[in-house]
Amino acid sequence: MNPWLSLLASSVFGVAFSSQAEHFNIRDFGASPNDATDDTKAVAAAFAACGTNGGGKVFIPAGTYMVSRQGVESPILELPSNSIITGEGSASVLKFDPRVNDSNFWRMLGISGARSNIVVRDLRLDGSTTATKYDKGKTPEHNHGVFLYSKTGTIENITFENCLVENFSGDCIAMGYGCRNITVRNVRLRNFIRQGIQMGGGNSARDYLVTGCQDLEPSVKPGGSTIHVEHARGLTGVTITGNHCRNSILAGGVTGMIIRDNMVTGRIVGNNNTNLVLSGNVIRGKPDSNASLIQQGYADGLIIDGNILSSPSETATGIYVWGTSRYNAAPSQNVSVTRNLIRVSTKAVYLNGVKGGLIRDNTIPAGNSEKMILIQRSENIEQ
Repeated sequence: MNPWLSLLASSVFGVAFSSQAEHFNIRDFGASPNDATDDTKAVAAAFAACGTNGGGKVFIPAGTYMVSRQGVESPILELPSNSIITGEGSASVLKFDPRVNDSNFWRMLGISGARSNIVVRDLRLDGSTTATKYDKGKTPEHNHGVFLYSKTGTIENITFENCLVENFSGDCIAMGYGCRNITVRNVRLRNFIRQGIQMGGGNSARDYLVTGCQDLEPSVKPGGSTIHVEHARGLTGVTITGNHCRNSILAGGVTGMIIRDNMVTGRIVGNNNTNLVLSGNVIRGKPDSNASLIQQGYADGLIIDGNILSSPSETATGIYVWGTSRYNAAPSQNVSVTRNLIRVSTKAVYLNGVKGGLIRDNTIPAGNSEKMILIQRSENIEQ
């Protein structure tokens, strides 16, 4: 009997394993921890046995297990449907062979076809990168920790939680084509050269939740943002909430997105979003940046409410919403900027190319409010 049918209700994604579920310990398939042995085939065999069984629980005991690309496969370790992949927290390590630094397109865990109902939790993924910063054309930027991407089927009901993902020259976690109902919860990130968490769209992708995640103090220079949405391709239903970001949140091209209650050192930036809510975020600009703390272009339906913004730069703008440029004639429209606390030295709110908006009840530095709120090339703005 498929063990997934005997699961009990829980908070993971509505189900949990009963005592009848099959267990697969990677050591029973030949994995050998804490040595130079390549454990890829052993871990893959455990995953495959779980898949053939119709699901189950794959256990990765404490220890470090070496993983390497065997050929042209992507990902290296394909996650089976109806499964929980679990370890003993940060003591259970899947680590790339150091040869990864001489190659590209190593994706440690992932899905490349139709898969559903998977939880990955209580693991540490280590990308073994020796890169200290992004060097265009030289950094192997497609070596990822997690890679979910399918043009031929749907990837749905996938949760990553309570993991440490670090030392990847690409993205720690990436998702795109075919992904639906994806949750990334309480994941710690460190030392990513490209993005921390990368989200894209395509093939009816929808419904992503990133919550409770944190990027830790790095020893490398990140080339991108902590949380990033690009190549949205019709992506809908994204929620980014309660995260601690040492770098920016960049998210564009989404229909229906909530970015709420995040702590951000950097900026929240995006273009071409429809029905976006930015609320309750605490954003502090970086000392070496004079860029706007919140910047949105070509927005249609935008609420910016109850955020706290500050910058040590004397030239940074607080909130900048723009549209109608030589590249795109569309204005930003239906924009509401309310109840924000904005501590900057120049422009607190700047609307440029906006049609239809509201600016009200914001707290800005004492001084000439006419200079702190700037409206250009805009119409139907109520104050």
